[in-house]
Amino acid sequence: MGKRKTVNLILSAADVLAVSVLVRLYGLSDRLYYNKSVLPVALFCAALMLGERALKDLETDGRRAGWSLGLSWLLMFTEELGMGMRLAANGIPAVISAGSALWMAAAAFPLAFLAEPVFFRLFGMSRDGMDTCTDERELNRMFLRTWPAVFAGYIPCYLAFFPGIYCHSMIWQWSMYVSGSYSAHHSLLHTLLSGWILEFGRRVFGSYNAGLAVYALLQLLFLSGSAAWALRFLYKLRLDRKLRLAAAAFYILFPAFPVLGVTTAKDTPFGFLFLIVFVCLCDMIRDRRVYTGRKLAGFLAVTVLMGLFRNNAVYGLAFFAACLFAAWLAAGRRSGSGGFLLRLTVVSLAAVLLIEGGFAALAGGLKAQSGSIGEMLSVPCQQLARTYVYHQEEISREDKEELYRYIREDALVQYKYWLSDPVKDGLDDDYLKTHKREFLSLWFRLGRRFPSEYVKAPLYNTMGIWYLGGDSSCYLEYEMSQPLDETHVLEARSLFPPLKKVYTWFTDANIQKYLPAVSILFYTSFYAWIVLAAGILIIVRRRWLYLILPLFCAGYMLTLLLGPCLIVRYMMGVMLCVPVLAATVMRGMNANIA
Repeated sequence: MGKRKTVNLILSAADVLAVSVLVRLYGLSDRLYYNKSVLPVALFCAALMLGERALKDLETDGRRAGWSLGLSWLLMFTEELGMGMRLAANGIPAVISAGSALWMAAAAFPLAFLAEPVFFRLFGMSRDGMDTCTDERELNRMFLRTWPAVFAGYIPCYLAFFPGIYCHSMIWQWSMYVSGSYSAHHSLLHTLLSGWILEFGRRVFGSYNAGLAVYALLQLLFLSGSAAWALRFLYKLRLDRKLRLAAAAFYILFPAFPVLGVTTAKDTPFGFLFLIVFVCLCDMIRDRRVYTGRKLAGFLAVTVLMGLFRNNAVYGLAFFAACLFAAWLAAGRRSGSGGFLLRLTVVSLAAVLLIEGGFAALAGGLKAQSGSIGEMLSVPCQQLARTYVYHQEEISREDKEELYRYIREDALVQYKYWLSDPVKDGLDDDYLKTHKREFLSLWFRLGRRFPSEYVKAPLYNTMGIWYLGGDSSCYLEYEMSQPLDETHVLEARSLFPPLKKVYTWFTDANIQKYLPAVSILFYTSFYAWIVLAAGILIIVRRRWLYLILPLFCAGYMLTLLLGPCLIVRYMMGVMLCVPVLAATVMRGMNANIA
């Protein structure tokens, strides 16, 4: 028996044992009779076939196979951990501890050989792009044909939810606009624009519903324009027509995009501006030339607008600029890309400074109060609340009384692992501002006693980034919020009720129950994994400059880890970028750029 066959037999047996260990860790031994069924035999046979391929891959191209195996291991480990955490959260006696996590990490190693052939072949499908289309007139004609087509594709959703969906933070933002008393807690630019449009509808057309209808229509117009801009770039790459049609279908038919297009959420304008900036980055990298003149001015203007629509976006952009600067320091001076990296770093830093200046100008001009300190404390609040809920009897009376001074008891017991808002609603901002050191001392003291809860809380809260097994990240709002007051009233008046029922069918429960396999497309973690896979593919191909693209997405996603939750509207920008990112790394990378 050859060495490879011996190794394959050992790995296949390890796969069977790994799943057996996982079944016990998940507390499913009495529900899933794995050890006394045909499942181990089937797994062993499948592992023999796939393991043979993986071992051959390692001999054929060790570099590509090694990265494929590493990504497979990470995927297996996060799925194992996520499944265990979900089971534990739903009452199954799964063991989630440091020891069980180590067992899961070990079990993920042999199981990674099952997925390695998929990533190995996927990475092998990447091809350098052919010459791009350089005829600006042709590209612009394509853009002008595509824009109205995508916009028309959004109209049925517009009619279904007419005049739009007034929800999320808009009730507070509209109240600020009406009262003239502003807070920087929400995007001041979005507050001004949305409030003005709603009031414009009443002044010109006699109703706030008309204002909302105008708001939704304008938002769909710009959203469709950004999608057309992305499709224009795919045309510039000379991507196959069928693939471009698939990308267009994704932008039009994926339910989240048109629904968010008619929703009064700052995430929608941020999302389509994020896409425009991303496409411009792709274009500059492809040509290895930073825009100049009017193009540069336009790029800066869009980037600054993007940052002004989400308060946390500037931190992601700052991270991106820091990565560019580090890349220039590490390799830029020794490579032909040094000048490009330095110029793009300067442009990114200029955008950060302009965004901060825009924030300051808006806040000063509107005399806006600073935002709630609680917005920066989602993770600590979740850690404290989880510790309180699961170890209430073990916490001393003195620590409880001190904790109540910061967070009300009725808010602590409202702890939900996927959302920090119920806990943060009970946070006393004023008291915290004057007792920051004491709060940190309490947080550290409880964390030292209950470290596992401090680890689990942020892991649960960020499942929408790392766990593919499904969570609440597909959440969308389909109904109107309560009216601001008796005067400022908005009412849903659907012009296409049957289609509205189709859109509102897409809930977490229905997606998980009735859409096997396809359901993965509706959860934000899928798109985060595509960004990661794209980054690894770029490393495998040694097209280092293209790492700028996944880093741009990653910079923003990192800011979401500290947020209240992970849902589709927060990830909309990244999701919109995925077709362009995938096309670029699979078919559009320039062979002359390393």
